[in-house]
Amino acid sequence: MTKLGSIVLIADKDVKKSEKTSIQSLFIYGERQKEFEISSDVKSGVTKIKVDIPKVGTFETKAKTTKKKGEKTSLNNMLPYLDLNRKLTASEDVKKSDKLEVSVETI
Repeated sequence: MTKLGSIVLIADKDVKKSEKTSIQSLFIYGERQKEFEISSDVKSGVTKIKVDIPKVGTFETKAKTTKKKGEKTSLNNMLPYLDLNRKLTASEDVKKSDKLEVSVETI
């Protein structure tokens, strides 16, 4: 696995351990649009990625964008809409305003 990049996002709501949430409900649009630089090439529909959200969970998907190493992207641009709404079960309590370092890796 190669780390593509990471970004610190601020939670917009409280989530209790074992409660279901999604990227779209946990982070406001502006947070999901924050850009991060990717460390290797990514091809839309081809590159398999793993997204790790501390205190929430991890999932695998395929990138929905094509980018070259060094370009910038955001979670909204990189993840398919269904993955932004994918229900994840929180592994720990998340408080509104918690800063979570979301990381993206190739698999």
